[in-house]
Amino acid sequence: MAVPVNPPCIRIMLCLKKKDEVTDEFFHDYWKGNHVKLALENAKFVDKVLRYNQFHTSPKMRAQAEEFKIPVPEYDGIAEVWVKDLETWMSIVTDEDFVRVIAPDENHFIK
Repeated sequence: MAVPVNPPCIRIMLCLKKKDEVTDEFFHDYWKGNHVKLALENAKFVDKVLRYNQFHTSPKMRAQAEEFKIPVPEYDGIAEVWVKDLETWMSIVTDEDFVRVIAPDENHFIK
């Protein structure tokens, strides 16, 4: 039997809303800059995450979507994390360094 090109995995979708007191620009810049930098410094995240994507929703995109009657989720962004299985995801988010550094950093920009 042929071996699959892509190993089985799950995608974790995290729907994010920015804190009311931060600007859209700050939210998007911080998320794709500072926050990602912390994730890439986390050995378990780097070792276990198969793929990581960010989808940013800007005010300009919302306006353009409304113009064409396209519904836009009420999120400011979506993080998509591909991992082998739920146990792998849980091992990442309960990792001591993740809990100590990455999770608290979310308080800077996410509700």
